Amino acid sequence: MSTETTTAAADFAQALTELADGYPTDPEGTAPVIVTVTDPATGEQHPIPIEPGQLDWVTALVRGELDTFRAAHPDGTGLLAELPADDGSRP
Repeated sequence: MSTETTTAAADFAQALTELADGYPTDPEGTAPVIVTVTDPATGEQHPIPIEPGQLDWVTALVRGELDTFRAAHPDGTGLLAELPADDGSRP
């Protein structure tokens, strides 16, 4: 059993690398965008070549999640709304 721990930045870089390697979107030879994840815990840099089509996927995913977050917070602040004080009227 490995006792090695991975940081959130390293996990993210690994997931992005798996996406880039496993699901090509652009014709061979298309210049990639290099996304670099710098791990604040270690200073290690993880450069990941991402095809433009893959970058479109990731952008759409993030924007979709932002829409979900905004819809979950009706006050529009992005913060969780506080529940009203319990006055004993709720079961």
